[in-house]
Amino acid sequence: MSTGRQPEALDSEDYNLVFEQLVDEADDGESALVGLVAYGLYKSAKREWILDHIGETGRPPSTEDLRKYAKMQTDTALNGYRAQANDILASYADSFMQIERPRILTEALRGGFWRAFWPSLVASFAFAAIILILVGVAALQGTDFPISFQDATPRTP
Repeated sequence: MSTGRQPEALDSEDYNLVFEQLVDEADDGESALVGLVAYGLYKSAKREWILDHIGETGRPPSTEDLRKYAKMQTDTALNGYRAQANDILASYADSFMQIERPRILTEALRGGFWRAFWPSLVASFAFAAIILILVGVAALQGTDFPISFQDATPRTP
């Protein structure tokens, strides 16, 4: 996701690198999704912290206060956001599957016999044709099979 080239704002001392730590370092799409949800959780926690700060001091946090808050986001805190994001996404996927399960089963079982019958019939005919071709080629080359139909006639005792 990272373009390799960062805008000048990212080099600023006031710039918060949490987004890059949670999202841009992701290897694949799934990790990026977890990172985006984790970043949303971080922003929610930051908003709660700002509201608490305003409630306690009667004023919004200063730039220095915001910088300190961003520095408090240790690897442990960021991993906590990722773990919480994983739990949220797993819970969403589970509830989605529970809702969609009846539709998936109905669709999978709809017309099951005839849907399976025709491909099986075609495969059987193809197998029989291959065997006939092999027997025909063997007969043209004069290969004799160890079993003959004349030997299969019942013998009288």
